[in-house]
Amino acid sequence: MNFSRFFAKNGRDGGLTRRFSRRTAWAVAFTLATTAVYATSLSAAETEKDAIFKRAEAVAPLLEDGTTRIANLGDRERWDLLASTNSGKQTVKNAEKALTQKSPALPEELYKEYYRNGNRSNYQREYGRLTRRITTFALAEALENKGRFVEALDATLLEFCALRSWVLPAHDRDAEIYDGKTIYSDLGSTLAGAEAAIAVNLHRDKLKPETVATTISEIEKRLLAPYESAVLTKPYNRMWWIRTENNWSAVCHAGTVAAALNVVESKERRAFFVAAADYFSETKFMKGFTNDGYCSEGLGYWNYGFGNYLLLGATVRNATGGKLDLFRFSKIRAILDYAPTIEITDGQFIAFADCSLSARPSPIYVGYLSRLKGYGYVEAEKRGLDANFALGDLLQTTAFGFDKDVVFPKKDASDDVNANADNALPIRTDFPDAGVLICRPNPNATGKYFALGLKAGHNAELHNHNDVGSYSLILNSKDAKPGTSVFVVRDPGGETYTARTFSSRRYEGELLNSFGHPVPRIAGTLQKTGRDAQGKVVKAFSDEVDRYEIDLTSAYPVKTLASAKRVFEYRRANGANSGGVEICDSVEFKPNEKGAFETAVVSFEKIEALDATQPSTTLRFKVGAATLTVAATDGAGNALPLRFETKIVGENDASVPKKPTRLALIVDGDVEKATIRQTFAAQ
Repeated sequence: MNFSRFFAKNGRDGGLTRRFSRRTAWAVAFTLATTAVYATSLSAAETEKDAIFKRAEAVAPLLEDGTTRIANLGDRERWDLLASTNSGKQTVKNAEKALTQKSPALPEELYKEYYRNGNRSNYQREYGRLTRRITTFALAEALENKGRFVEALDATLLEFCALRSWVLPAHDRDAEIYDGKTIYSDLGSTLAGAEAAIAVNLHRDKLKPETVATTISEIEKRLLAPYESAVLTKPYNRMWWIRTENNWSAVCHAGTVAAALNVVESKERRAFFVAAADYFSETKFMKGFTNDGYCSEGLGYWNYGFGNYLLLGATVRNATGGKLDLFRFSKIRAILDYAPTIEITDGQFIAFADCSLSARPSPIYVGYLSRLKGYGYVEAEKRGLDANFALGDLLQTTAFGFDKDVVFPKKDASDDVNANADNALPIRTDFPDAGVLICRPNPNATGKYFALGLKAGHNAELHNHNDVGSYSLILNSKDAKPGTSVFVVRDPGGETYTARTFSSRRYEGELLNSFGHPVPRIAGTLQKTGRDAQGKVVKAFSDEVDRYEIDLTSAYPVKTLASAKRVFEYRRANGANSGGVEICDSVEFKPNEKGAFETAVVSFEKIEALDATQPSTTLRFKVGAATLTVAATDGAGNALPLRFETKIVGENDASVPKKPTRLALIVDGDVEKATIRQTFAAQ
């Protein structure tokens, strides 16, 4: 199949492919499952579209004729196996309950509330309730296969199709989709559209023909046609996510490809969607991770973004009989390793960037790729696969649940791999490309110990916070019950999203600017945003001490500043010695210049001043279960007086879900050169 001719004939790109019509069909003479999937490299003169067509020509022979039945309803052995799980049983119960409930109302005033006051949660909650009804009824009917949920599914699909917009209000610029001015797709519409597509593909023989036709027509109009147009002729038709490096790429491609594979009859056209997703995954989404696998968006977005990428890859595996491998890229192992190794200690994880404090890596995602590739995360495999597999939505159920080599293998694949294991964290995890380090105690520590997670990075990361030099510090004890570790200092995670969050006013939020992070403030100035605000690192590691020096100078837009540095010294607990942590913040202004200098501790724990007198050359505090001693010196080593003050971060900001305390440690008076030394010790 010559794809330029195919799309020109079908009018999909306005005829722009005519100039490629002399291309001959590319012979599929290699195995797509290898790392040399596309062995013929493109010359500089060949275009993005050439690359996608070339891949599509290779993919098409791997796809079934007619609509792909990725999760055939007739495979009763598989559906019965899913039905036997706790998740499957609960799904049927949820559907029975949903039969007694009314669909949510989604009036115009609820949709447009976002434009009035910035609230994006109220509509999204009700929209999610409606789309979950599609998922619940379609899954329950597939599991049970008795017809009990068909009528409700039919009605819900029509309600969904009747919505003026499938796009979330926060992504519908000035309500232009809702008001019928244009159309494009987003996170909400692609995933919801995929659910509708899978539902009609599974149950097309049970649903009313007009419902099937209407649903497919709406998916075509709202998802598939806009995607083709954006790839082939209108790259910037609000479909920026196609070529982005963040989570949108994976999520929207996962939904779009799943929709195409489930409702598009033409094998060649389905191959185009798969090939385009493969191309943009390789050239864009993979670049959103550093070479060491670090996800700057945070662990929550690793689950969301990379999790949907895994669903995309599993869907494509199923559709191509395992012959197209979207997990072939060199970074994949490092990206997978990020999730379990970003743990600081004792099941506690760092919440840098827009991340919930409760975010944990999904055992389904870690377990799936681990078992598929033999990476050895056996504990995650046990918790996320086999009888513990959670059906989730239709996309997860059909992608993972019908990947028969992985989720329910006849033989326990974990028997054949070496358990590296989720429980055996090393004393140190270093992400050198990202500038992130985690320090843990010696395994032979017998008493109290500190564990530290810190970052340098820069202030233009994905879902960025202005947080160069931020950290989280845990104090725990080897004899404590699992899960009882306490964050003495904690990076406070992300805010509840509002219209402000992704606007020019983003850094007015104290959880997003540097005020809400445990970093210095210099000359009364917070850190700036931008790629040039970057921490430069010098580090030295040993079994006893990890030393990590960050040059912070570029992060502060202070013209009189000569240099600013932060040095972490982590003294590792060993035996009965609990070790400790020292943080030295140093500042030097240009000749004949002075300025104010302070640093900060941010904590959700109670902070108690042990010495009430201020200013004083030494300040002491109890922070949770640790003691903090603070002292400052000038350039000659003379003691400087310190004072302190506390403030609730985001005290009057409803977007701050959990409000930490900021303890400011302030040199009393302006300085030419100064160092503030913080020493944390176990009580």
